Amino acid sequence: MTRRRSSEAGFSLLEMLVGLTLLALISVAVTQSVRTGLRLWQAAEANDSEAEWQQTEWLIERWLSRALSPKGYDLDSRVIFEARPDGVSFVVDGQVGRKPAGYSRLGLLAKPNPVCPGRSDFVLTWEDVTMASNFAPAAADERVLFECADTISFDYGGLAVPAPEQLQPESFASDGELPRIIQIRLVAGGKPRVVSARLLYAR
Repeated sequence: MTRRRSSEAGFSLLEMLVGLTLLALISVAVTQSVRTGLRLWQAAEANDSEAEWQQTEWLIERWLSRALSPKGYDLDSRVIFEARPDGVSFVVDGQVGRKPAGYSRLGLLAKPNPVCPGRSDFVLTWEDVTMASNFAPAAADERVLFECADTISFDYGGLAVPAPEQLQPESFASDGELPRIIQIRLVAGGKPRVVSARLLYAR
């Protein structure tokens, strides 16, 4: 009686080594592809953020340069233009954003962010105002332009700005002079961002 030997099922050591080598090569290739894609995505996101900030910076400088002069309206200076250590508000006339005409009061403010203790958001406030009742506010809105900045400071061309509790109704400067240059400086992650605008004070 002849005995048949059945072939044993399984892989040889050489086949297993070849398979593991191929698996390792594929894993390395996939990992490198993922890393490269992630770096490219982060770079593109950074470029988008920088481009968005440059556009925002251009708009802020344009709006500030068109601030109305309080002297042209025979109203209290702080109704039309108010400078504070934590921000500035001013009135512009028409063609701001989507609004084709009329008056708007814009504010550029540093507001504490509860999510980032010790840091502040750079906030744009916006409200429609009417010429009646000393530019009485109407519809209003608010938008965060930059989140969690380490520091936000406002410089008004060297003019002294008192603390909020010392603000007087007539003006923020003791001699009633309005600033000709406003500089807003943000520092986030050690990187400074500066918005600087020369005010022309349209009448």
